[in-house]
Amino acid sequence: MLVLIGGMSSFGIAMDKTGTAQFLANQIIALMGDLGPMAILSAFALLTIFLTQPLSNAAAALVVLPVALQAAETIHVNPITFALTVMLSASVSLITPFEPSCILVYGPGNYKFKDFFKTGMVLTLILLAIILWMVPIFYPLNA
Repeated sequence: MLVLIGGMSSFGIAMDKTGTAQFLANQIIALMGDLGPMAILSAFALLTIFLTQPLSNAAAALVVLPVALQAAETIHVNPITFALTVMLSASVSLITPFEPSCILVYGPGNYKFKDFFKTGMVLTLILLAIILWMVPIFYPLNA
């Protein structure tokens, strides 16, 4: 786990230094920019949640965070809002049983993958709505 996080830290730094973070941020802004900053914030939350299913939550956050911060800087909004949204979204790993705490109950509970998918999808949507509602209240986009 430590090697994975260390590798992803280096990957995030490399994305920043090579301009990949700026390129990806521009692509997401071009795709979602007409819908406003909340749509861009939502896109980063969804991307982080998608990546945290097969990866560890720390690795997913370290991959998405430089891109999100670059996007926030480009559209002139509060980068703290984007950072907190990415970090909280990285903790929403409920759709697949690959998270260590889920693996602990997967076998002994006789759960199936579809059990995690059905229940985890509902919980993920609820948590996504809460994150996208509460983070901009405490850390406004235009601060």
